[in-house]
Amino acid sequence: MTQTPIRIACLGEAMIELSGLDPRAGTLDVGVAGDTLNTAIYMARALGDRGRVSYLTALGDDAFSDRMAGFMEEEGIDTSAIARLPGRLPGIYSIAVDERGERTFSYWRSEAAARAMLAPGGIDPETLGDFDLVFLSGITLAILPPEHRMKLIGQCNWLKASGKTVTFDTNYRPRLWESEEAARATFSQMWDATTIALPSRDDEARLHPGEDVPDLFDRLARKGVTEIALKDGAAGPHLWTGGQALPRGAYPPAERVVDTTAAGDSFNAGYLAARLMGQGVEEAAQAAHALAGRVIGVRGAIIPRS
Repeated sequence: MTQTPIRIACLGEAMIELSGLDPRAGTLDVGVAGDTLNTAIYMARALGDRGRVSYLTALGDDAFSDRMAGFMEEEGIDTSAIARLPGRLPGIYSIAVDERGERTFSYWRSEAAARAMLAPGGIDPETLGDFDLVFLSGITLAILPPEHRMKLIGQCNWLKASGKTVTFDTNYRPRLWESEEAARATFSQMWDATTIALPSRDDEARLHPGEDVPDLFDRLARKGVTEIALKDGAAGPHLWTGGQALPRGAYPPAERVVDTTAAGDSFNAGYLAARLMGQGVEEAAQAAHALAGRVIGVRGAIIPRS
């Protein structure tokens, strides 16, 4: 008997990615990426026919949007739920990478179609009930108008109460928020609606200075989160499940660091895919760390298929 694929929704913003600018040669690499889209792509690759990964966003009706949707489909992503908004355009960002592989970003996204993904003509949040697992990030929430954020969080609360798995990564980008207080308050509400937490320690430290790992675990546990993989860079994640922290594992370092773009996004994908395929929390963390190590060894968010 053929097993029904696990239905996964990744919700957020897909953008045109510019990297590798060489003004003298007149060259520029153009790609498609975005934090939750990166996770969707790596999840689709890992799961194969065991999962059906859908991307939910809004794009325009222009040629770039057409090509972006085509790229997603080539990666095995279901694009049927993407809203197409007449007259709107996708956002753009550029990457600059220093000699250590650390990156900085420049964005052109103020009028991006994804900001209106929950507006009339966009995505109906109630369709999220059709999925087994929903993944979103702090960027997903940050780009939305406040009333749309609350609508989405409310739907995630309903999903969690209905037994669905809601997964969230804060992915805090200060410039996207009205204030640090607004981000902190929004994330607090989102944690109430979250089943599996995938935050990064540096993001949480910005919003909760002085908080140590046990205190962070306690804070999220009080929100009803049942599982936590707290990313901590090259040192590997801190894990919490079943009401307790797990012993810290040993995580091999990456062979080389070229570009840290999508390190956290790919970790999220590796972790969730492994968990969906029945692996334990510690096993999933090892698989996720290994995938992130491969991703940071090449330039750009999406590594070529092996």
